[in-house]
Amino acid sequence: MGDKNNTSETGNTQLADPRPQLDTPLRVAIPVNAPPRQNKIKRDSYIYTNAFSPAALSESKGRVASLIKEENGNPSESKLSKNASINMDHDALMKTAIKDFSFLALSSKRAERKDVEATAYASLGVIHDNQSNYVQGIESYKSYFQICEEIGDTIGSAAACNCIGVNYMLLAFPPSDSGSMQHLDPSQQSKEYLNKATFYHNKHLDIGPDPGGHFVAHTNLGLCLGILGDLTQAAKHHQEALRIAIKMQTLYGQSIAVGNLGTLAVLKEDFHTAKTCFDQHLQLVQALQDAEAEIVAWKLLANLASCEERHYDALDSLDEAKKIAEKNDFFNELRRIHCLIGVSKGTIDFANVVDQLLMT
Repeated sequence: MGDKNNTSETGNTQLADPRPQLDTPLRVAIPVNAPPRQNKIKRDSYIYTNAFSPAALSESKGRVASLIKEENGNPSESKLSKNASINMDHDALMKTAIKDFSFLALSSKRAERKDVEATAYASLGVIHDNQSNYVQGIESYKSYFQICEEIGDTIGSAAACNCIGVNYMLLAFPPSDSGSMQHLDPSQQSKEYLNKATFYHNKHLDIGPDPGGHFVAHTNLGLCLGILGDLTQAAKHHQEALRIAIKMQTLYGQSIAVGNLGTLAVLKEDFHTAKTCFDQHLQLVQALQDAEAEIVAWKLLANLASCEERHYDALDSLDEAKKIAEKNDFFNELRRIHCLIGVSKGTIDFANVVDQLLMT
């Protein structure tokens, strides 16, 4: 399926990202003429930047020293500030844009042009998001929400709630290529952020006037509640998201919902249900011809097989992921897959040695 069809798929659900990812907060498109969101880099480039680049390797070497400093009462810098590496020219442009939209918001307020003021605050939110300044983004979206409430813009109010909720999720756990459900032991501060995110996603669900917005809200609620440990309620939200996606006939929506249900099933150690969900997720992303998502799907199946000690099945799934990575020149993803293959082969070899020792 080409990009045009993929855009249509996400348009049905109001998604801002043309290629939404499994186990990741979902944003709706803001219904005003705001600056574009920063394009999400491809997964392979993300892996290089955060795992194999010289900067990533250098940071990895210094991580132990940073942890020691934290233990001695010298906390390291925030992960968010480290990740927000912006060159000087871009930084200057952003400062100018923030100044311009802030002036527009104030002048529109004096002129009582509420619609223009709302657009200015929504634009400020997006600009802050593009710099990973999620706290400032939240404040801008709250102003946008307040104005939308005053002028009766229900769609704008719903979008503002979504933006605020997603930003709280990103404050709890910065963006990662491995998804949200890896964070099963959140800190107290992360729990507070997630509880605030849950509040706004519930509000989005309550005021959202369309099924696409409901799908997004249910998905985000499922992710928040899953991390907070309420797996039963999380599953209910993902099931409702799946029901809406099926009704809307959106393959991306179905793939995300059924994949998230599979992730929850793994946490419950319900491996049979997880296998059924991941198999269906794989079929859906294959129909969408999304190579990056298909690699993730094969790796999920490999991880599930390893959990059940089906190590040969895990190798088969990783081999399928390797073929796709090679075909699409995802070299950094390929390096990770080779590591996983090595782990699986080592596990098999160790088991064989143990069996031979027991037989002697």
